[in-house]
Amino acid sequence: MKVLIIGGGIGGISAAKVALKENHIVTILESSAEPGGIMARIANCRIGFKTFFDEIRDNPRLTVIREGKITSVEKKDKLFAVTLENGQSLTADKVVIATGLSPYDPVEYKGKRVMTSLEYDQVIDQRQGELPGDFNKVGFFLCVGSRSKEFPLCSSVCCSYTIREIKWTLQRAKPEIKVFYNDLRFFGQEFYMEKVYRDAGVTFIRANSRYFEEDDTGVTVRYFAGGELKEERFNYVVLAVGLRPNPQLEPLSKLFGFSLNEFGFVKETEPLTTDVEGVYVCGGALEPMNIKDSILTGFGAGVRVLKGANSLQQNSAVNERLYKEPEPEFSFTENGSKSCLFYLGTDDAGAAMYYEYMSSKFISMARDVARAGKTAYVVTKNMVTPSYGEIAYEEARREGIIFIHLEEEDRLSVNGSLAHITGPGRDLQFDIDRVISFDDYVKLFHDREFLSVYRSEPQLRWNPTKWGRKKYHVGFIRHPRDPRWETREVLGAIGEMLLDDEEERLFPQVNDERCSGCGSCKEACPASAIDLLIQERQISIFGPIPMSSAPIAHIKEDTCIGCGLCASTCPSDVITLEQK
Repeated sequence: MKVLIIGGGIGGISAAKVALKENHIVTILESSAEPGGIMARIANCRIGFKTFFDEIRDNPRLTVIREGKITSVEKKDKLFAVTLENGQSLTADKVVIATGLSPYDPVEYKGKRVMTSLEYDQVIDQRQGELPGDFNKVGFFLCVGSRSKEFPLCSSVCCSYTIREIKWTLQRAKPEIKVFYNDLRFFGQEFYMEKVYRDAGVTFIRANSRYFEEDDTGVTVRYFAGGELKEERFNYVVLAVGLRPNPQLEPLSKLFGFSLNEFGFVKETEPLTTDVEGVYVCGGALEPMNIKDSILTGFGAGVRVLKGANSLQQNSAVNERLYKEPEPEFSFTENGSKSCLFYLGTDDAGAAMYYEYMSSKFISMARDVARAGKTAYVVTKNMVTPSYGEIAYEEARREGIIFIHLEEEDRLSVNGSLAHITGPGRDLQFDIDRVISFDDYVKLFHDREFLSVYRSEPQLRWNPTKWGRKKYHVGFIRHPRDPRWETREVLGAIGEMLLDDEEERLFPQVNDERCSGCGSCKEACPASAIDLLIQERQISIFGPIPMSSAPIAHIKEDTCIGCGLCASTCPSDVITLEQK
């Protein structure tokens, strides 16, 4: 089978890996000079992309066409005949649309000291040498070009990218940093990062309005917060720009005949499937998403290519490794109350990862209250509704639900039927019959091992569903969020299983008799797949045979990635790699 993948970013490369694994012929059509997309433009991600792509770069069944543009497409007997601008002709049995996302260009703001997040990334890139001499105070501004009348969707990744740029900045210098935000929409472990940087002195300010005035020595910023208009001076300002559909999607939709939705993204008829037979979709062509989800949907699109409508018909071995857990049951009844206050806030960084899930639940419950003709308030520290979730949020506002956003120093107190919000420039009181709090529901998540919390960022990125080799988390237990993701995750997990062929993997074996239990292998293991277990040993001395306890290295094959670092690190040369 011939597979054409349009787009050589991380999603397209992921789809190509799955198709190549099953020995199909793959052509990647990349519109720019080199594959990589946005990921290859990020200083701390380009090496990761290169490593990921290098795994298939020299595959004889792979062709990469650079700077390619399609001029015509004809479909005959389920075969796509594609003509490029240079006159080259291609044929394909299946097509994957993987065009990625396009960063918003805020030309009305940009200057030498007011730059986009991608431009700032180049400034702090260690390859650029020394930082500017006046690198003393930096302001980060979120939601530039997204969550607006022109483009209402949340871009999903801007907050995450900003928290990482703060990390990379502080690794190189110690400027004063202030972050101006609407809502902080982090993912999994990123809420812990937020707490770390708050404790390190980074200031977060909830402010919607902003005005920039740049000159040769800095940027004057005016913003409204704490009930008053404020003015502050920065050396540099970083705009966390929104991500929008790639402009190529519109002409491609006309060439291939698939539909786009009202926001300019590919319309799914089924998960990762367009409304044209044989044309599938992944990554940022679907909606704004991060790297790990682009890889996930790329794997899933590869599975769709291989199996089509039968993609979800799994064999018993696949079903045994797919792991799901049901969502908790939310018991909520109106109980005759005329007004309800939903408090969406927590000071616990561990509980904060449930913001996305609880935001959608509280919006849904508040809408039920409003539709019953009652008053619904939602008081929020963070309303986490990424991507299409922003639409439900907007609809709730239009239905009359009263949203009150707490600024950094605002506090909510409830005394009987009186709710009281206080803070700089704010003193708000209103009567309520019932309070529904975020913390009331946190107990529903206790004792659950969510993959997005217990796996580190690199592991999640390259293995978006894999908990261990025999267990792949999908749906609620991978990360609690909108149910539309679960089937995408199942498809991605099937693709990940295809790539994780155990028969070809080398596993380290430990000679228990000779292992000294020094722990060198445990310290070196990047996957935390080695434990030191206490084992009883006979001591060979004259007389009765005594026993003693000693630590022995134990390899957890379910977690081991087979890299061989333990074998090369072992000072006693007692770890070897043998074919499983």
